[in-house]
This record gives sequence, C-alpha cells and structure tokens, in this order.
Amino acid sequence: MTNHDVGGNKTESMLREYRRLVEEKLEILMPPAGEPPASLHEAMRYSVLGGGKRFRAMLCLSAHRLFGDPFPEAALQAACSVEMLHAYTLIHDDLPAIDDDDIRRGKASCHARYGEAVAILAGDALQALSFEVLSSCTGPEPSAGLEAVRILSRAAGSRMLVGGQVADIEAEGAAPDGETVRFIHSRKTAELVSASMSLGSVLAAAGPARIAEIGRIGRKVGLAFQIIDDLLDIGGSEKIVGKGLRKDSKRGKITWPACFGADASLKTAERLIDESTAGIRSLGDAEALEYLFRLVIERVS
Repeated sequence: MTNHDVGGNKTESMLREYRRLVEEKLEILMPPAGEPPASLHEAMRYSVLGGGKRFRAMLCLSAHRLFGDPFPEAALQAACSVEMLHAYTLIHDDLPAIDDDDIRRGKASCHARYGEAVAILAGDALQALSFEVLSSCTGPEPSAGLEAVRILSRAAGSRMLVGGQVADIEAEGAAPDGETVRFIHSRKTAELVSASMSLGSVLAAAGPARIAEIGRIGRKVGLAFQIIDDLLDIGGSEKIVGKGLRKDSKRGKITWPACFGADASLKTAERLIDESTAGIRSLGDAEALEYLFRLVIERVS
C-alpha cells in the first residue's frame, strides 16, 4: 500500500495488521494440506493462501471498526469467510468453460495446476467451508450470526453473484449495452463487496438503518471496483494485475468501457468513490474505509 492523504501511515499500519490477522486466521481455518483427500485440501489452500490483496476482508474488518469494533474475533471470522467464498468464485471463473484463464495472482490458476475436476471440487468445498466458518461467528446475539449468513448467501446466489456470472456468459458477443453491463457488474462483483462491509456492521450491531446504508455504499464501491477492473483489462500490466489481460474484447464480453468509453468509465468510478467516501464519513471515524475506497481508483494510476 502506498501513502495516502486519508489516515496516512497510521491507517496503513492498521490495514497491514488486519491483513496479517486474516492470513494467520485463514491458515488456522483451512484444512491441513496432508489431510485426506490431500489433493483437494492442497488445491483449496493453494487458492486461498496463495496471495491476494484481501480487499474484501479488510472492508469487513474496517466496517466493524467503524461501529466500535465490539466483536473483533467474529468480524475476523466473517472476513475469512468472505475470502474463502471469493477464492471459490475465482477458481470457477478461471475454468475453461467460463473465462479460461491459466494465470491467477501471478501464478498458475487452480485448474491449470490441479486439473479441472479437482479445481471444481475445491471451489465447491471452499463455498461450503465459507458458510461453516461464518455460521460459527458469535456476535452481539445469535440473530446477528444468522443475519450474516443470510447476507452472504444472498450475495453468492442465483439472484446476485452466480446470476451475474451467467448473464456475463450469455451476453458474450452481444452489442455493448449499458443496462446489461450494469446488471452484470452490480451482481457479479458489487454485491459481494457490499456484503463484506455489511457483515462487519451486522456483527457490530450497527442497527438496521446504518447496516442498510453500509450496504448501499458497498454497492457503489463494488461497481467502481469492477469498472476499474474493466479498464485494467484494456491498459493494465499482467505483472501488476496478476492475471491474463486483454481477454474481455477477445471473448466479446460486455464491459463498462465498451459501453461508455474509457474516459467516461474512469469518471464514473471516481464519482462513485467520491459519493461512497462522503457517505461513509457521515457514519463515524471512517479513515480506514476511505483509504480502501481510494485504493480502488489508485489501481489505474
């Protein structure tokens, strides 16, 4: 992470500590590599513990901190559950039947290393483990844990993440269309970002109105994140991004820049982040979240 005008070194240090805690907890929560079936557990560990920015996990922890950080262990488990679910989506996204990517996070994708069958099953197992971990969170009251499970399962299901992925596949080769790309991005990417923040606030007993506002803000951040991803696919560096690029246009995918142009897309992402920053400031001491929001834009700088 780089220096930033919001929070400075103090915020950077806190987020580095969050990332360290997430990495340590994930190591504990994942099945040991040698536990049978060893090939499956090795593939799961490879995909979860093999790098990543932990952006969603840090959003979860920072949202929890926004409301006083009352149940840090529950928030940490929730952050890890999101990372497990995110890893499952990446494994399945990379499969030949979907995006056909052999590189992820600067190394061989799961199916390229372990084969398609093990990769599919590793993704399935990670999704199940994600909800197992989340269901064990002990927050302010039992209903908070149940609400956390509801939020993440909705974000991961047919109306959101999986539905967005299907829409993305079905739209390949179609003419760029703003309504379609918004449908895809808001479900495939934005809802999981929103859920990450919502989990942190639910487990802090933030209250219905503030939890709803966190969700709305998270959707804007998530949409901006995907717009920037689209821009990086056009002009980014594979070494920096850690995956194959320039594939969207080859596959005929509907992207934000294809619909609105690169300059307008960047302006939209910047506006969404500005609105998210203003919104989060109204809820409390939001330095960490503001920092994370700005990093979304800085990925293209």
